Amino acid sequence: MHPFITQLQQRLPTPVWLRSSAMQQGLMFIMVSVVSLILMSSLTIAYVDYHLDEVNNNIEHNVEAFMLGTTTEINKEPIDEDDVIDVLATGFILSGILVVLCSSAIVIYMTRRNQAKIDRIETVLRAAADGELSARTMMSSQANDLTRIGSTVDEMLSRLQSVVAAMSDISSNIAHELKTPITRLQYNLQTLSEMADAHGDKLDDDFSEQLQLSLKESNRLANIFDALLRISQIESGNRRQRFETINVVDLVHTIAEIYTDVAEDADMSLVLDAQKEPIFIQGDKELLIQQFANLVENSLRYCPQASQLTLSCHTEQDNVVITMADNGPGIDDQEKQRVFERLYRINKSRNDGGLGIGLTLVKAVTDLHQGEIKLYDCHPGLGVEIRYHC
Repeated sequence: MHPFITQLQQRLPTPVWLRSSAMQQGLMFIMVSVVSLILMSSLTIAYVDYHLDEVNNNIEHNVEAFMLGTTTEINKEPIDEDDVIDVLATGFILSGILVVLCSSAIVIYMTRRNQAKIDRIETVLRAAADGELSARTMMSSQANDLTRIGSTVDEMLSRLQSVVAAMSDISSNIAHELKTPITRLQYNLQTLSEMADAHGDKLDDDFSEQLQLSLKESNRLANIFDALLRISQIESGNRRQRFETINVVDLVHTIAEIYTDVAEDADMSLVLDAQKEPIFIQGDKELLIQQFANLVENSLRYCPQASQLTLSCHTEQDNVVITMADNGPGIDDQEKQRVFERLYRINKSRNDGGLGIGLTLVKAVTDLHQGEIKLYDCHPGLGVEIRYHC
């Protein structure tokens, strides 16, 4: 919109009853209809008047010729009814074509103008859904409901951005305040453990056992804390700034090389089924490697000995599909969605060393890359399928 018109709208506020885009379009339709009727009538009258002038000139020439004796006959019917009807019809058709063209231009302009506002609002909302809270529609005018919606969206995103920034600061402060005592606790327990090893004959066995258990739990607490902070960082969307073009096939080959020996040591087998052609996506290489590693480690942790694990990677239409399947105990249907929750563990009484956040991080990385994740049964066993757009 022209800056002068915008300033004029700000100085002359639009009435409340006229601030609806539907009302504005309705009034525009009425105005176009009225102007069309006036224009059609004016053009028809002008066209008919032009042809009547031609007929009148012919009559005058015919009379003058009769008076001068150059002709002996006068046309008794100088105006033919069919000619009049043809003139009127032609006038209406020509004026109608012009009116349709003008009306179409006005309607197309109004439609494109409103559609541009809708597209802008949709683009900003999609960007906000992807974590980019700095996007704005830049609609400050209150001319109609679309601009008011855009202005409201900008205000909402501004407040949300402030809240997220404040929460991020609070989280950072909490992380700093908690990380230090946890690290000190680990250091103190490690020191006590070393002292206990140096005086092993003089210490009670129960004391040594409890000391080692405390050291183990402190390490577990530190790992949980680090993982939760990492998940929060991923969910904030800030890691999108590190996206680059990545060959997913190379990543799954790297994971297979690392964990094949680990699976053999656990009396299991890890099979890689990946296509030879490279598959490129935009993503964070470090997070994707950690995601695939979590999938393999999750199967290694919960599957019994002699289990077979299969890591596959292939393309399907415009998507890359990564699956991790095993023939272990699997997961009940009612718990397949809950396993993505933070710190949720299927068997809380089982001491398997899991933190309950492995699949949570897997889903967070999937959402960051705008992918899809689902769990399915392998009969027996569990399969995890992740889809990314190529």
